[in-house]
Formats: sequence, structure tokens, C-alpha cells
Amino acid sequence: MSNYDEISDKRIESIKALYESYPILKKINDKNDEIINKHAFFNTLYSDEYIKSENGTCVGILFVLKGTIKIQKINADGEETNLYNIGQGDFCHEALSCLSNFESLNITGKAIQDSEVCIMPLDIVRLHFMKDYEFLLYIYEDLHKKFNLVLENKEEIMHESLETRLVKLLINKNSNIIYATHNGLAFEIDSAREVVSRKLKSIEKRGYIKLQRGKIVIIKDLEEILKGNHTK
Repeated sequence: MSNYDEISDKRIESIKALYESYPILKKINDKNDEIINKHAFFNTLYSDEYIKSENGTCVGILFVLKGTIKIQKINADGEETNLYNIGQGDFCHEALSCLSNFESLNITGKAIQDSEVCIMPLDIVRLHFMKDYEFLLYIYEDLHKKFNLVLENKEEIMHESLETRLVKLLINKNSNIIYATHNGLAFEIDSAREVVSRKLKSIEKRGYIKLQRGKIVIIKDLEEILKGNHTK
């Protein structure tokens, strides 16, 4: 089999996966002379890789076939805040600012595992997607789900102490040796590095962990802290 045949077969598989994840796109493709089959661009994003853009602008609309992309907002100081994840069949709503020429919300995407994605050029989306009633309905339904998720996450954060969130994060790492920086942990729980460092030192003094350069060693069952916090 030639390289061309291998590439062609892989593209066919990717298109099939795209329509399985986003059935609405198959309908748009069939109604518009296979426009998606002709212009869809497929790519692999490896873990911790950011979605590339040209001079900070969108190059196309992202659809996820496999894996998970973390959507993050970047403030004026360059600090990142997690908003939500998009996986197979989800839609990134920063795309709406691209399509409508609104001011950018300074939102970016980062793969949290190896992911397969499709990117559709903006002009194709404007001309064929945004004029399709079923596609618009799909966007609104997905937006409503994302909005509720952001609200639920913020409400949960407001009702949990930072220590509880930090301990839960460490437990979810599922390892007695956690390779992570204080800054990275702070990012994951939407806090500041200095605050996380103080909490980690407090937990260390109580004999639950041992802090080492670039890693955290779990010594005692962290669930005990959660039980203690719950009874306070």
C-alpha cells in the first residue's frame, strides 16, 4: 500500500469518526455537496499540547473525535483558570466569538490526554453551518449544558475549603508519589501557588505527606483529612 493510500484510508476513518461523534455534521455534509469531506482538517494533539492559532486568532472551529481538551481563560497577568473540558461530541463556545468577530475572551485549549480533533475553516462554518437550524439548536443545547456545568463547579468550590479541594486532587492522582509543582496544583484547583504551598506544608507537618523537589510522597491516608474536615 502506498503512502497516499494510507493517508486516504486514515482520512476516511477520521471522517467516519467525526460523523459518529457529531451526527449533525453528516447532515450538513450531505446537504452541501460533501463540503465537510472536502475541507475538514484532522490533527492529533498530544497531552499538554495547546491548540495553535495564528497571531492569537482562530484558524477554524474545533471538533473532538477522541480525548479531552481543557478550556482555559487567561487573564491580563497570564494566569490560567479552568472553565470546562470538551470531549467527543462537545463544542467549544469560544468559537462563537471567532464566528461573530467579537472581542476574544482570551480562552485557549490544552489537551489533557492524546486527542484526535477536526478543524473546520471559519469561512465554511459561516457559510454552511451557521445557516443550518439544526446546527444552531445543537450549539444552544450544548451551551446550556456548559453554562450549568460552570455554575455547578463554582458553587462546589464556594462550599469547599481549599484544603479539601487540594486533598481531593491529591487523592485523585491515584499514586503514592505525585510528580507535580505547587504552581501546577494551584492551577488545577483555581488557587494561588503561595496559598497551595502553605497548605501543603501544613499537611506535611501533620505527617500525611513528604514534600520533595518536584514531587509529593503520600505517607498516610489522606481520606482521614477529609473525614476530619467533614465533621468540623
